[in-house]
Amino acid sequence: MEQLDRAISILKNPLTELTKVKSEGMNKNDLITQYIAVLALIPAIAYIIGMGIIGVSFGLGGSFKYPIGTAVAGGILMYILSIVDVYVISIVINALAPNFASKQDENQAMKLAAYSATAGLVGGIFYIIPMLSVIVLLFALYGLYILYLGIPVLMETPKEQAMGYTIVVIIVALVVYLVVGAITAQVMWSMSPVPGMMAIPYR
Repeated sequence: MEQLDRAISILKNPLTELTKVKSEGMNKNDLITQYIAVLALIPAIAYIIGMGIIGVSFGLGGSFKYPIGTAVAGGILMYILSIVDVYVISIVINALAPNFASKQDENQAMKLAAYSATAGLVGGIFYIIPMLSVIVLLFALYGLYILYLGIPVLMETPKEQAMGYTIVVIIVALVVYLVVGAITAQVMWSMSPVPGMMAIPYR
C-alpha cells in the first residue's frame, strides 16, 4: 500500500523523505483523505481489538475489557479525533510561520503536520495489547523529532529559528492533545460499564 510505504520511508529516513515531499503537489485535503485517514485506522482498529477483545490484565486472574460496542465507539472517536488533531496542528504551524521568519503555506504546513504525526499513528498498533500502549508515546516522541527536521525544509525556516518554532508548535500541540484526551476520556467514562474505568489515553 502506497500510504504504508510512505510512512515507512518517513520513519526510516525522515529528512530525505521530507525533502522529497516538499515538491510534491498533494494538497492539504488530499493529505487528509488519502494519507492520514488511512494511517489513523491503525490505532483505531488496534484500540477496538485491545480494549474490546483482548482487554487489560490486572494480575491474579483479574482483567477488564469494554463491551465490543463501547470499544468500537471508542475506536471511532479516536479515529475522528486523530484526523482533527492533524488538521488543527497544521493550522497552528501555518499561523505561526511569520513569527519565525518562515513562509506561510497551507499545503506545506499540512505535510509537516501529517508526516510528523506518522510515527504516533503507526505506533498506535501497540494499542492492540493495552499493557504495551505506553510504547505509543515513544513513537509520538520520535514524531516530534520529525517535526523539528521538517520545519526548516517545508516551512523554509532559518536554522536559528527552527528550535524556537518547534518548541512553540509542541506546546500548542500538547494543549490540543490534552483537550482531545480529556474529551475522549470523558466520553469513554460515560460509556464504561464499570465506574472509575476509563479508556486508555487517546495518544
